Amino acid sequence: MNTQLHTTDTVYATVLSGHRTLVQLTLSGFGSITELMKSICSHLHGVAGLVTVELRNSTLGWLERRSLRLSATVAPVQSAPVQLTLF
Repeated sequence: MNTQLHTTDTVYATVLSGHRTLVQLTLSGFGSITELMKSICSHLHGVAGLVTVELRNSTLGWLERRSLRLSATVAPVQSAPVQLTLF
């Protein structure tokens, strides 16, 4: 399949685990499938196991399904701001 991708294309991505939808995204501005997949994976913190990623490029008219095995990653912890006082 020709999964050509241009930065001006609109791509709809759906990530499924079994029959459950984990995330649906509308993406653009990516010049390669690798960049696109990295962006999608960044939305999957804490997800582990086998997932299916459905990509639909509405600009060029293609649909592709990919299976990925993910290991759980923890989102970076953001610490609360601390106010320091000097005496």
